[in-house]
Amino acid sequence: MMNEITCDICRDLLPLVKDGVASADSEAAVLRHTQSCPECAKLLGGEPLAAAQPPASPKALLKVKRWLMWIYAALMLLGIYFGLSLTAGHDPFYNCLIMPIAGVFGYMAFRWRAVYIMPAVLVVVSFLGNALGFITVDGVQRMDVSELISWIIIYLLFALAGMIIALLLHFAFGKTNSNTNSERGV
Repeated sequence: MMNEITCDICRDLLPLVKDGVASADSEAAVLRHTQSCPECAKLLGGEPLAAAQPPASPKALLKVKRWLMWIYAALMLLGIYFGLSLTAGHDPFYNCLIMPIAGVFGYMAFRWRAVYIMPAVLVVVSFLGNALGFITVDGVQRMDVSELISWIIIYLLFALAGMIIALLLHFAFGKTNSNTNSERGV
């Protein structure tokens, strides 16, 4: 560990420290240097760096995660309802876009459990929508069961495609973040 850094090294590290991407050792070295060097402290904005803030409490993070899960679940349900309302309309083509997006939100809300939660929600909403008359075909209030089941299967395939896309993106970005954190020593 270095005891003292030069002004040139400090100036090189300042942007990294300001952006919050410097390692803990680099940040500590810049903090020590700016406390004793007024020129580098001016470059920092005239204020010496404060010590790194502790991470947010686990309870606060859990609360935010739960809040986001409810938002994603609501967006999934809204996507399913909107997609079903287009079933018998003149533009069922848009379901090839809507249902994968609903699948993405389902994955974001429930992760791997979306594989069984999303189909269950889709079946329940489809049958309730059909029974209550939310889904109409050319002015007729209800579809026959075989037609409804065929639409559900098609929508499940689209939603599954969205869930797979979300899973792959989650894996790719999760892998990138864990590699970056291990390189930084986090």
